Amino acid sequence: MDLLFVEKLSAGFFASVVVAILVSKLRGRKLRLPPGPVPVPIFGNWLQVGDDLNHRNLAALARRFGDIFLLRMGQRNLVVVSSPPLAQEVVHTQGVEFGSRTRNVVFDIFTGNGQDMVFTVYGDHWRKMRRIMTVPFFTNKVVQKHRAGWEDEAAAVVDAVRADPEAAAGGVVLRRWLQLMMYNNMYRIMFGRRFESLDDPLFLRLKELNGERSRLAQSFEYNYGDFIPILRPFLRGYLRTCKEIKETRLKLFNDYFLEERNWRAPRPWTTTGSSAPLITSWRRSRRGRSTRTTCSTSSRTLTLQRSRRRYGRSSGRSRSW
Repeated sequence: MDLLFVEKLSAGFFASVVVAILVSKLRGRKLRLPPGPVPVPIFGNWLQVGDDLNHRNLAALARRFGDIFLLRMGQRNLVVVSSPPLAQEVVHTQGVEFGSRTRNVVFDIFTGNGQDMVFTVYGDHWRKMRRIMTVPFFTNKVVQKHRAGWEDEAAAVVDAVRADPEAAAGGVVLRRWLQLMMYNNMYRIMFGRRFESLDDPLFLRLKELNGERSRLAQSFEYNYGDFIPILRPFLRGYLRTCKEIKETRLKLFNDYFLEERNWRAPRPWTTTGSSAPLITSWRRSRRGRSTRTTCSTSSRTLTLQRSRRRYGRSSGRSRSW
């Protein structure tokens, strides 16, 4: 008797869901949506497109459906614009929407649910963080203040390459030295610290953790869990690895850069001693002596990490090129 009741209840619930969907489709507002592949229920176009949304696949779809088309990837609707005039028109008319970066389950782990400056919603938090970051990073005064340090780092790279006997005979991979220079430039600005060589244990550990974080964040392996939430349980192992990497990186920053006891303890790295590092300015702002805009410790840490990573990677690649 109980089993029969459960069967009737399940059938009634299923019928109610179907009727609700049909009514919403019939009474819903008809939108003039862009063309695109025919979606299937629940999965949308994911079965046709897959996880890999690289530019080559999108260009192939644009040749088939036109300069603007729609992809229904599970619960997400993606509008792809391939024409420069159309892109300019969309950005001008939908500037607020395009000012935000789309978040996902992995970046929410690494950025503390969008507490950094890159993967965050365009709004009050982003404007506050922008004000905090502008003064220590993006003014002409900052360039003049740190110019001598940047020139010293460039000269140190040249001297190190000249002193390497293998460089004259077999050549040298400049990207490694340029990466060290970028790390030193950023860490001198942020913390007043630098790394002495390519073999510095802390430098190697930071490179390892940052590389693993980039690999996990930029992989296409987890897209299906972001598009289709019912498949997210299959990502438990992947997300657990992401959380472990995040906690390890935060602990490293706290132990070596953010704790007051480490600022007083002697370290095998050189202290610049010229201008106050960024972390000192933020500590002053926290006490209300520099600016009225404050942010949490987690926001500062995530922003510091993200700024260092973005600056170091993009500058290093451009200088290598």
